[in-house]
Amino acid sequence: MLQVFMQCLWEKRFPKKFNVLSVGQVFRSAKALLVLGCEDGVIRLFNLPTSGEKNSEKCLQCTSALETKGGPIQQLALHNVTRFGSVDLVAADSQGTVTIFCNEQILARCSLGEHSISCLDVEEDAIGNLMIVAGDEGGTVNAFLPYSTLWRLRLQDTRITRGVNSVPTVRCLLAVGLCSSTGDVSNYILAADNYRNLHVIQGGTIVQTLPTNAIINAMCAGNFVDTDDVHWRGGQKDIAGRTVPSQVALGGEDGSIYIMSNFQVSVVEYSNVKLPLTQLLCVQDSMPGQEDFILCAGHFNALFVYQAGKRVCQHKTPDWIVSMATADVDRDGNVEVVVGCLDNTVQALKLTTSR
Repeated sequence: MLQVFMQCLWEKRFPKKFNVLSVGQVFRSAKALLVLGCEDGVIRLFNLPTSGEKNSEKCLQCTSALETKGGPIQQLALHNVTRFGSVDLVAADSQGTVTIFCNEQILARCSLGEHSISCLDVEEDAIGNLMIVAGDEGGTVNAFLPYSTLWRLRLQDTRITRGVNSVPTVRCLLAVGLCSSTGDVSNYILAADNYRNLHVIQGGTIVQTLPTNAIINAMCAGNFVDTDDVHWRGGQKDIAGRTVPSQVALGGEDGSIYIMSNFQVSVVEYSNVKLPLTQLLCVQDSMPGQEDFILCAGHFNALFVYQAGKRVCQHKTPDWIVSMATADVDRDGNVEVVVGCLDNTVQALKLTTSR
């Protein structure tokens, strides 16, 4: 019988209000850092605790504070977008500006419009082509590089949203390479709006729009349900050798979770938490061949863990979770989950299983 446990490795409440967090190697750091995007427009970087430092004064000391000269930080991405050899920091704010830091210096500032940027991701295909993708509350999806614009798509101009009473907003987006039922691998941008549409975008063009049963606030890619798809269990890989997911979990405003597979949204709920969802994360099971875990957060003081449509674990948090990330924070070779809460508390959580 499967048993899933959640252990808190460390916890700290920060004095500065933050909206988003990320964890990973950034700039030329050899170790993973905690990165907080704060309400005052400053990005703060912190060393992660090592064993024995959990409750010491050295725990989570700020190593750097980067001023974006913009509004409250809404989204973060860590990726080598400049090709200068180190991991860059991409930050999006409430004033429609994306700031790109390279080695702690502002390399570029891209003004995308007047609306707050609600989502940010980086797409990189199997041969290394990449683009930064951002969606805003004005319903625009922008794809760009530090010094050039690639394409711009206004959802209001599309046939599916033309004539609606108000401007559509981008609720969430996901840059993902997906494996189809025929085994083909392609890269897409998935963008969900506030009119229950999931837009499949490729090259700046909407190639398909799928209706959804709820407004989708969060997405993650993985392998969540067993299907007849012969490529699902095999761990299909792209030409770069990366394992490609075959499914996308969709988290709804009404608490529902649906699975999109082969560009069709299941009519049957995967599960429903009965409260609005705002965050989804995929974590692989340590046992090969098992469905991935879906970690859910939203308008409730907890982190819920689902597998195969069933809630297998939950962890109580001090407040609503506003941001989540995965990283090997204790350097044991396994991925942990770092959550940031509305009361400025950050927790590092270790997920373990027993069968």
